[in-house]
Amino acid sequence: MSNKALTPAWAGEGALMASGVGKYGQEELDALTGRRQIGADFDVDDDAFTLKAQTTKDDLLDQLKLLAGKLAAPGWDPNPVTRAKVATLSGYAGLSASPDAVLNRDLERLLHNGDPRWGIPSQATIQATTPASFRKFWEPLLATGPIEVEVFGDMDAEATVKAVAATFGALKPRTASKAPLAPVTFPAHVDKPVTLTHKGQPNQAAAVVAWPTGGGTADGGITESRKLEVLAAVFRDRLLDQLRSQAGASYSPQVASQWPLGLPTGGKILALGMVPPDKVDFFFTLVRGIAADLVAKPIDADELNRAITPLKQQILRMSSGNMFWMRLVEGGTYDQARIDSVETLARDYSLVTPTDVQSLAMKYLRPDKDWSLQVVPEKK
Repeated sequence: MSNKALTPAWAGEGALMASGVGKYGQEELDALTGRRQIGADFDVDDDAFTLKAQTTKDDLLDQLKLLAGKLAAPGWDPNPVTRAKVATLSGYAGLSASPDAVLNRDLERLLHNGDPRWGIPSQATIQATTPASFRKFWEPLLATGPIEVEVFGDMDAEATVKAVAATFGALKPRTASKAPLAPVTFPAHVDKPVTLTHKGQPNQAAAVVAWPTGGGTADGGITESRKLEVLAAVFRDRLLDQLRSQAGASYSPQVASQWPLGLPTGGKILALGMVPPDKVDFFFTLVRGIAADLVAKPIDADELNRAITPLKQQILRMSSGNMFWMRLVEGGTYDQARIDSVETLARDYSLVTPTDVQSLAMKYLRPDKDWSLQVVPEKK
């Protein structure tokens, strides 16, 4: 998909599955499946389109028939596209109503250097989308490209293999797209923050500082991404403590590391805070000060342990669910590193050292590479 074209891609998650299969619309499909646990959702990920559902052992075959049917004979009911347009346009004014709404609308696109594949599209793009343009865009995409099928849970292995063979395995041969992957880039460093405005309360603002990292699984990329999560956790704890102690109020800033495994670039460390307008500059100074300190010297073992322990607990909780393991190995049919990374999951977090944290900070938290944004009240 191009990183320049304004396309109907935005409506895919809301309208593609609801457009039906063959001659059956969503209402007919609901009637056919009845109270059985059969469904269909669609996601656009960084490097793949995903059809997914939660089902049962008894309903698995028909669940796979439904998903494979969407690829073999997609329906094109125009009504879901029209509803998606109306819903998105009717809520567009609310996307300027507060700092966090503006961030939801624009931040991901800005962090991808204006790439329209990320973020909420412009009103003009939404208005230009029609059922015909929607079908023209999505129909060839549904018909091309390799398919990876994941089934995880308490299933009979032999029956599952047969069900996949009878559904996805029975599809016509598919060709891979020959279009080159459009590059993913991070915005250039700015000396002064990019400024956006909101129409909400005059005592609310938002501040963001971000640094580019990387992506992909080559050269230990998965291990690097996990260590970066530890660096982000240390950063978050420091920012939370210092913001509350120095600003004298209760704030809940976010610091996160995002590392796309399916792309060679596009990763970032992001620090975000909702603060009063008169504390925006203070937030920037505080964030950059913490980054500089993490670069200058290693943290102590106690601070590292305080950051890692919640991460371990979170992984233990999540690992009890099927979706955790599916996300962990998705893409594994064409990238063995993702399968191998299951074995290193515990080690990658547990063996992080203070020196590792400092090394990553030195590598990525560079003041000449950061990008910043402020969302402030619109002047009356």
